[in-house]
Amino acid sequence: MSKLKVIPEKSLTNNSRIVGLLAQLEKINAEPSESDTARYVTSKILHLAQSQEKTRREMTAKGSTGMEILLSTLENTKDLQTTLNILSILVELVSAGGGRRVSFLVTKGGSQILLQLLMNASKESPPHEDLMVQIHSILAKIGPKDKKFGVKARINGALNITLNLVKQNLQNHRLVLPCLQLLRVYSANSVNSVSLGKNGVVELMFKIIGPFSKKNSSLIKVALDTLAALLKSKTNARRAVDRGYVQVLLTIYVDWHRHDNRHRNMLIRKGILQSLKSVTNIKLGRKAFIDANGMKILYNTSQ
Repeated sequence: MSKLKVIPEKSLTNNSRIVGLLAQLEKINAEPSESDTARYVTSKILHLAQSQEKTRREMTAKGSTGMEILLSTLENTKDLQTTLNILSILVELVSAGGGRRVSFLVTKGGSQILLQLLMNASKESPPHEDLMVQIHSILAKIGPKDKKFGVKARINGALNITLNLVKQNLQNHRLVLPCLQLLRVYSANSVNSVSLGKNGVVELMFKIIGPFSKKNSSLIKVALDTLAALLKSKTNARRAVDRGYVQVLLTIYVDWHRHDNRHRNMLIRKGILQSLKSVTNIKLGRKAFIDANGMKILYNTSQ
């Protein structure tokens, strides 16, 4: 099979560089054996995406085929480094461009392709950490912009993949953080929330949140946001009450309040209150809150 010609970067003007690279990548998609070239081209595109806003705009502009080419390559390549390069490009695009670029990725079918990639990656033992971090980071950003994301995630088996990753990697905060962010997105769907609850997600959140600590505050914040979303489900709220978690939340709240003299952890304290608010939406939750002296505790800490 003939080797694809790689156009030297210096021979391209600034205006045509990204266009030329994308054209090369499109040709490579028809040549499965060209993994070395695909790695080279995607690394060059990544460099441009990281260093030039102009490149990011051009790739997501109306009428541009850049996103389709990237997603097609992502869907078809078997090369790990090419996959990681493209995921890094997508991270750059959705991180720097706000909601419009996220929506653009969704309209091009990005959700389904990434969910399929997640399922395929989960079959490796153990799963590749960088791959899982990247996939979860992107899905956590695009999920809220896809109205059918909750259903797609459930159908693709993504819920248990993410949940099991957290269970098996509780000490790996780099991996757990994007997984928690995606669990929060999953939980916006009521059916998903109940399904996750049956598989132990509420108990899992209480392994992450806890008394005041100067470490891992961002992880605790996301875990609390996820818990608050999960507890909007009456089934999950009852589970939390049955396991005595209302008392646990109040104890944790008092501890954070006592140590947070400079109010640097207001978001964590707010997250605990939001979880208490969610659980007290049911009668059992309100009773547990009162029985645990919740009214007195909140009154005293508000003075």
